[in-house]
Amino acid sequence: MQEAGLAMNMLSAEVSAAAADHHHRQLKADIATHPLYEQLLAAHVSCLRVATPIDQLPLIDAQLSHFNNLLRSYASHHSHSHSHDRQELDNFMTQYLIVLCALKEQLQQHVRVHAVEAVMACRDIESTLQALTGITISVVY
Repeated sequence: MQEAGLAMNMLSAEVSAAAADHHHRQLKADIATHPLYEQLLAAHVSCLRVATPIDQLPLIDAQLSHFNNLLRSYASHHSHSHSHDRQELDNFMTQYLIVLCALKEQLQQHVRVHAVEAVMACRDIESTLQALTGITISVVY
């Protein structure tokens, strides 16, 4: 009798896991097929590009080249959501896009401030070197 109960619990857990997995895939499909998805992806990429070294930018571009395959994969799992769920997703996507745009602005400001500080520090080092050695280094910052 206990074995039957254990088997039922295991079966119930498997069904729950399968349902959760299906829900997770459906949610990804809803997001990937949302009208704001491409803007959201672009906002993510813009944030990444702010502080990514120039020589690393092709890696981002290479990863983006797989975007269409991913989108097609998710779209194949897509079925239409209920209007309440759709409204929640619309609100989430809109708010997330706003947050990412604000984050990009903050990242750009952070990079600008630190770039200016770095240039000023280099000029201080150059000035100190000149004071110590009399050597003038003509570096353009």
